[in-house]
Amino acid sequence: MAHPVAQTFLDAAGLLERDELRDGNCLNFTAEDEIVYVGDIHGHRQNLAKVIARSDLAGHPRRRLVLQEVIHGGPTDAEGADRSVEVLLRAARLKVTSPQRVFFLMGNHDLAQLTGNEITKDGRGVCQAFEAGLEHSFGPAAGQVRSAVYAMLEAMPLAGRCPNGMFLSHSLPSPARMGLIDWEILRRPYRPDDLRRGGSVYEWVWGRQHTPEQLAELAERLGATQFLLGHQPVETGWRIEHERLVLLASDHGHGAVMVFDAGQAVANDRLGDLIRPIAAL
Repeated sequence: MAHPVAQTFLDAAGLLERDELRDGNCLNFTAEDEIVYVGDIHGHRQNLAKVIARSDLAGHPRRRLVLQEVIHGGPTDAEGADRSVEVLLRAARLKVTSPQRVFFLMGNHDLAQLTGNEITKDGRGVCQAFEAGLEHSFGPAAGQVRSAVYAMLEAMPLAGRCPNGMFLSHSLPSPARMGLIDWEILRRPYRPDDLRRGGSVYEWVWGRQHTPEQLAELAERLGATQFLLGHQPVETGWRIEHERLVLLASDHGHGAVMVFDAGQAVANDRLGDLIRPIAAL
């Protein structure tokens, strides 16, 4: 019998893989949906708790909560082990209890943990710290829980599309590395090569330094008008670049979310009106 925590992560992984909104590695939201788009959480349990509470999914049947990069960060134990698995567990439980209301997008930290490609942040290896957190929290069951967590991480899609033209993703490929992308990645299953540097998933979730010219090309290729991303640290919680690119961070005291109707077009100069500081929710 699976450890109860492992079973929760496995159940969440299965729901992510079989999601009725999912086509390949892309979620296709409907015009009736109201989206609550959350930036990187990175173990910030208070912000996640506030977002969950104020989203009131039970009271708003049209509302869909989109989460990304829940792991790596937040409280540590006395030995410095990362406890963000507890935050991921809360999110996984929410997926299990509200499967068509809660969604995840894969981020570079999720991919790094999955592949063992260490990231150094604040002077420590975050993947190693996460592993230590699993050992300290689950002891003899750590291996079983780890496998289940990895199943959930690997089941996360890359992107989401909305009928109003908004494209949701953790990041986008860097301009100079667009040629490395197999654009069928949004439609086909992940392959091992996709997850390594130079592979389509890796390049998608690690990209930075987007330009107006690249965004115009991506808009045409992806059928998008605007892009909502996380990935980049934003001290003020949000920033708009090149008129159509929104960057959100939700892992600190100035964290923000974006709330919008998936079927209602928004002019570029009104994107900021959709941002909500988490502290004010």
